Amino acid sequence: MDRKQASSAVDSITFSDRLSSQVVGAAVTGLPRRYFLLAGGVSVAGTIAGAGAYLNSQSGSGVDNEANSADQYEYATIGSVDAGTTITYYGSYKCPFCAQFSTGLLQKLIRDYVEPGELAIVYRNVAYLGGEPFLGPDAPNAGHAGLAVYNNEPSSYFDYHEYVFENQPPESQQWATADRLTEFAREAGVSNPGVVRAAVEESRYSTALQETEAAAQEAGIRGTPALVVGGSSFNPLASPEQTRQAVENAIASS
Repeated sequence: MDRKQASSAVDSITFSDRLSSQVVGAAVTGLPRRYFLLAGGVSVAGTIAGAGAYLNSQSGSGVDNEANSADQYEYATIGSVDAGTTITYYGSYKCPFCAQFSTGLLQKLIRDYVEPGELAIVYRNVAYLGGEPFLGPDAPNAGHAGLAVYNNEPSSYFDYHEYVFENQPPESQQWATADRLTEFAREAGVSNPGVVRAAVEESRYSTALQETEAAAQEAGIRGTPALVVGGSSFNPLASPEQTRQAVENAIASS
C-alpha cells in the first residue's frame, strides 16, 4: 500500500473484505513446511502448517536482548544459514496487502525456495516513510512489537508474524496499541508477552525502525509489500511471476 492509498483508505472496507477466502484458506490449510529462523547466530528450526506453526530450538533457548542495549538487535530472517541467496521483504504489520502476501505468495516462496535451502528472506517492518509514520501514528508500535518478539524469543517469532497478519484489523483503525499487541503476542504463544509491552512503551527499537526507513528509501520503496531481489525492488502482488523469476535468477547466479 502506498502513502496516497493509506491516506485515502475507506473506513467501510475491512481487512476481511480485502482477503479472498482462497488466500486465507491457503494459509490455514497449507502443507507443513520446514525452515530455519536465524537470530544473532542462533538457528531455530520449525514446522509451519498455516496458523499452527511450531518451532523448537536447535541450539539453545534463543536470543534474549531485553536487558541489553536497545541498539543490539537482529532483523527476522527465514532461511537456512547455508542459503546462497538472501532477499529482503519490506512490509508493514498494518498493511492489508502485506497480509495478503504473507498468507499467500510468501508461503509459496518459502515452500519452493526456502525449504530446499536455496533462499533466505529478511523481514524489515516499515514504520516510517518520508519521516512520517506509515499507515497511521500507531504503526511504529507494531514495529517495536515484532522486533521485541524476534530478539527475545525467536522461536515464537514466525507464529507471531503470521498471527498478526491473519488477525489484522482494518488499517484505518489505530489498533497497534501496547494492549492489543501484547494480547496478540499472548495469543500467538509468546511465553513472555510482557517484552512486547515494554518495547512499545519504551520505543525500544527506534534505531532499527529508523534504519529500515533509510534502507527502504535507498532501495526506492514507496509502499508495501515490496521485495528487494538482487538490487531491484518488486511489488510481489502486482507482479508475482516477475518476482518469482527474479528470485530464480538470483538463486541461479549465486
